[in-house]
Amino acid sequence: MMTVNCDIGERGADNRIDLQLMDFIQIANIACGGHAGDENSIAVFRSLAESKNVEVAGHLSYPDRENFGRISLKLSETRLIQALDEQYQHIADIKMVKFHGALYNDSCVDKQLAAVLTNWLVQKGINRVITGFDSELAKACVSHPIRIIREAFAERRYVYSRESGRLSLVKRDRPEACIVKCDEALKQSLSIVKDQAVMAFVESGTEGVRRESIPIKADTICIHSDSVISLELARRLSKQLLS
Repeated sequence: MMTVNCDIGERGADNRIDLQLMDFIQIANIACGGHAGDENSIAVFRSLAESKNVEVAGHLSYPDRENFGRISLKLSETRLIQALDEQYQHIADIKMVKFHGALYNDSCVDKQLAAVLTNWLVQKGINRVITGFDSELAKACVSHPIRIIREAFAERRYVYSRESGRLSLVKRDRPEACIVKCDEALKQSLSIVKDQAVMAFVESGTEGVRRESIPIKADTICIHSDSVISLELARRLSKQLLS
């Protein structure tokens, strides 16, 4: 069954939207202090997840609260592992992880980083990771006892590179990066679920940039809690998937 996951606890333990989102998701990716979150928010959302039968994933990032983990950092392997260890200690009994922001995006395209992260996952006994179906992280995890939970995004637009043959998210500094109308986000989500395809921007030679339907595989759809349509979208998507 297709699940809905959401990045949770990034705006404190008492954020009204985050608390309500927990009624409509199956996986809560709880921020562990790297880009957001603290011991209090972790405890609150873990308890809420347990009461609502929602699975929990550790949401780990570059150690960069100032930029919300959305800027790539050139860290040594030792420093990166230290940062991940510091975050994971708050949620060390949880064996599912989703990386956040720039670390997530970098792990999709950087083979060396993907190998470092995979080794860390193995060492920690983590057996599930949420990532893109065609990511370098997914490829690196294949030869290890780590289940790949393939992820697609509900309210983010995609771009497709013919050169790499890979889908990626439109960068957040672009005006078209986020979908802000619920109907459009719901349409994209259901296309991913039912048709295993998503409309993406594609550079097309002399024709410039156009949108095409590109194949995509997913086991879970992500809704960002800070999206302006997150709660309405979660309600409607949950109803569609359960109907």
